[in-house]
Amino acid sequence: MTNSKMFWQRGPLAATLTLAVATAPIMPTAVHAEEKAYTVSAGSISGSWFAIMTTMFELYRNNIDDLTYTTIPGGSVANPISLSSGQSQFAMSYSTNLFAAARGDEPYEGQLDNIRAIANTGLSAYMHVYFDKSLGIEELGDIAERQIPLKIDTGPRGSGGELAAGRMLAAHGASYEDIQAWGGSITYSPYREAMDRVNDKQIDGFANDDLPGAPLFAEFAGKDDITIYSQSEEAIALMESEYGYIPGVIPAGTYEGQDQDIMTTYQTPLFVTTADMDEEVVYQMTKLMFEKTDELIAGHNAFTALDVNKAPFGLTVPLHPGAERYYREIGVLE
Repeated sequence: MTNSKMFWQRGPLAATLTLAVATAPIMPTAVHAEEKAYTVSAGSISGSWFAIMTTMFELYRNNIDDLTYTTIPGGSVANPISLSSGQSQFAMSYSTNLFAAARGDEPYEGQLDNIRAIANTGLSAYMHVYFDKSLGIEELGDIAERQIPLKIDTGPRGSGGELAAGRMLAAHGASYEDIQAWGGSITYSPYREAMDRVNDKQIDGFANDDLPGAPLFAEFAGKDDITIYSQSEEAIALMESEYGYIPGVIPAGTYEGQDQDIMTTYQTPLFVTTADMDEEVVYQMTKLMFEKTDELIAGHNAFTALDVNKAPFGLTVPLHPGAERYYREIGVLE
């Protein structure tokens, strides 16, 4: 059931997969094999990013000579730090977090200026706010108005979705500090664990973002005792003006029993790497992403959002030269 009530821009996926060497149909690079064993920072193991990044890097493993990879769990806030520290070489992160990282804004303690974009993925993640009906709220503003001692899980700490969920609650007058002062609690769990705890009546709700219709979110939203809530107009406006989140709608019918549009916010992740990543490797990755999109879609339907004409835009960190080379080659950039 439902209850409804950026930036610097340049122009025009704990499971670990380590995979073996495969030959490739595109021309091999001059990079030595031992230099193409990459660590990829994704998101929660049960979330979409982990599956998306694994799908992408399977394509690369099968088409770039000597490339191997390991996918590790991460999050949008933590992934820029992982890249900058050398823990990983490729990652996904929301444009909002990358902008803050490049400037050294909160929650980052200093500038992370060695991150470069490969593509704007277009895989927009929409904020979902779920509560057990027994909580008895009609709209999100009721939490602050009644000072409810809410027990809520906002997903893995350090993820972009957790940061967005915290900001969303605060925009409705119920910051983490407020909730704790009212006798409530905040927990930070993988999606499946958080949802199971709501189902078991251990906590009242869950908030985080993902692709509309993502299987785990759809399963959760379809339960009879769970309601998905819209954000208020005022909160949406604040999320946009203060943090750069984009107003959006989860259309009615996206989930079983959802008979009204859900007004919310979303953010879009960028596929990123380090400034010193080999130009030829990044070029090949970018080329494969857009010339073998059908193979990516076969692995994960989210890749239907890829659009080469939009990929080099809406970036909040500079474009990597290898990606820029491809976009110029096909005329997307002049």
